[in-house]
Amino acid sequence: MSDDTQHDPVDELLATAYAVDGPEANRALYARWADTYERGFIVDSRYVYHEHVAEVFVERAGPSIAVSGPVLDVGCGTGVAGEALRRRGVHTIDGVDISPEMLERARSKHDDAGPVYRSLIEADLTEPLAIDADVYSGVVSVGTFTHGHVGPAALAELVRITRPGGRVAIGINAAHFSNHGFASMLARLCTDRRITEPELIAVPIYEGSDMSDPDQFAHVVVFEVLG
Repeated sequence: MSDDTQHDPVDELLATAYAVDGPEANRALYARWADTYERGFIVDSRYVYHEHVAEVFVERAGPSIAVSGPVLDVGCGTGVAGEALRRRGVHTIDGVDISPEMLERARSKHDDAGPVYRSLIEADLTEPLAIDADVYSGVVSVGTFTHGHVGPAALAELVRITRPGGRVAIGINAAHFSNHGFASMLARLCTDRRITEPELIAVPIYEGSDMSDPDQFAHVVVFEVLG
């Protein structure tokens, strides 16, 4: 008997992404996706996550941090979050991602002021970053803290590279947040006086997201790094 079920290509892409296991699988996946990621996923899924996280960061960071920079875009991919930040007045942005192919796409991003990214770094976020402590005045992440990707242990490393007084806005898939101990890690960082009490802001991942479905919205976790 034939199977005439029609599969949504976007759903298939998400299923593939959520099923990856480990850094090498992620590198292989995004090497295949890099050329078509924006037109084949961002557009087709009506992805708006990056716009919301950029808006939250700029609102909570304030003009002195957002404008003075530098700001690190964690898991920058092809650079759509960097573009969203630049449109909101963030001037100096670095990006880090595991995929060299995605970074090449980000490197091509320009606006009237020049390249969107000052510097792009290839790195595995499940390992310590080759970045000095207290470098960034802001850290933003969109779509990296999700199924099959990065867990809560990476938060401590992002705190380490952020200056005292710097602001962090990390988008975390709501289902991933609930299932993988993010609340416990944030509570530990807060108890250790490394960060302020986090604020969680729910934002849709897609235009028209069902906000009762934890895979269709994210918690943007916002906090200040302490000295």
